[in-house]
Amino acid sequence: MTADRPLITAGGAGGYTAWTALRLAPALGTVLGPAGRRVGTVLGEEQRRTETEAVELAWLGGLCRPGGRFELRCTGGTGGPLRVALLARADAPTPAAAAAAVRAAVAGLPAHVVAEPTAVEPELTAIGPGGGPSGTVDLREIRKRIDIRTIARAGSTRRQAATARPFAPSGRSWELLWTELARQPVPTALSVALEPVRLLPEAGLLFHQFAELYGRLAGPVAGGPRWQGSRSADRAAEAGRDFFEDAIRRYLGPVFRIRITLAAAGPLPPGLEQLLADQVGGAALAPARAELAGAWRNFTTLGLEPLPWTHRPPVDAGDWGDVEQELSGLVDRYEAAAAFRLPYEFTGRTARLFEQPPSGAVPPPSV
Repeated sequence: MTADRPLITAGGAGGYTAWTALRLAPALGTVLGPAGRRVGTVLGEEQRRTETEAVELAWLGGLCRPGGRFELRCTGGTGGPLRVALLARADAPTPAAAAAAVRAAVAGLPAHVVAEPTAVEPELTAIGPGGGPSGTVDLREIRKRIDIRTIARAGSTRRQAATARPFAPSGRSWELLWTELARQPVPTALSVALEPVRLLPEAGLLFHQFAELYGRLAGPVAGGPRWQGSRSADRAAEAGRDFFEDAIRRYLGPVFRIRITLAAAGPLPPGLEQLLADQVGGAALAPARAELAGAWRNFTTLGLEPLPWTHRPPVDAGDWGDVEQELSGLVDRYEAAAAFRLPYEFTGRTARLFEQPPSGAVPPPSV
């Protein structure tokens, strides 16, 4: 049940699923140099954050291969420092292939963390029982912010353009968010799950069709008897066109599906969910009642099943479909890096923020 000896379970259609987990902590007293080299120079927090972000971006790019899932879980509210775990699961036709795939998913971690194999089940069940959410468990989904604009063009087949803003780093230190998570009065976890995927060629055709549709709606209209000259372009349709053109550039190569969940064994304070949403450039959503069990199942199984009612913005039925739903849950490696932040050391901090593994833990091979 560790990275060296993965937990193997039988999967569907005769396949197998392997699970593994690593306990992570900052590698104290070291910083990164070129190509991830470990050096002894002491850096300020801003420079340290910049360097660790760059190394993690390269590491995530190497993980963007379909075939597995992995999750970063930070658990606070336990009366001590934050506990950070990297969990992974992989599916394969044989137990050996599943074990090899899940080991590969956690190999080559950046040099600014140390890692120690740990059991999977305690990390998945730290907030509550595995059988389902109790009445005291509170969940929030952090999703991309959706902008809704009304299309003014007469005769348009669409009345609104719903576009998702990409996740983006806030530029702020993660220390405040991690500190607030650690000091919660009840067990509280931040779960960021990624599944590497590659969209089918048909997806590119659909993106081009939507971009062309919005492009036609965005274009100026020739003048007529009721106005002089031509009418200006429709700004809402322009936003829809730009959104799908950006999707063509971002998501037709290796990408990730993402799920960001905040869960607590008691009511979540609004300030914490908003702090997290602002940190990654997203929005906090409470799961719809009908999808609460599904949200909890995702949280306790490294699942990324869609929650269409929870994630659906308030738009007309014809203006939000499977394509928009899929795009709202996809990220490229730059967006993934905005949310999937490994622990790093804070220069000059006197109180310990992260739980340290035993002294036998070693830095994993650098990227």
